[in-house]
Amino acid sequence: MSTLSINPLIYRFVRYCLNRAYLELDDSKLSADERYSLETILSIIRQAEDNWKDVDHIVEFISNELPKIYGEALERLPDKIVDELFEKVLDNCKDLDEVKTDTRCLMPLTMPLKA
Repeated sequence: MSTLSINPLIYRFVRYCLNRAYLELDDSKLSADERYSLETILSIIRQAEDNWKDVDHIVEFISNELPKIYGEALERLPDKIVDELFEKVLDNCKDLDEVKTDTRCLMPLTMPLKA
């Protein structure tokens, strides 16, 4: 009988890193259009999880796709909100034990996001 081994980071990235960052974000001053844009950005990140099969996929996403999403967010939302959201996402991930003990996960989280 085989056991299914899923790295906790695969499901914690969205459920802990992203959702926690969003909950801590003060979006009360955003217009309705900006809130819609924020929800769209969050959905794009959440949907990316469907394609992750292992930690390498997450590392690739953080290294390659997340900066693109960051740039897209900067086009739609105030810089302060975008910077705060993405900084919190990365900081939340750095708090995870799975990340602290795996340098291939930690490395892209320490690199500054560039649009």
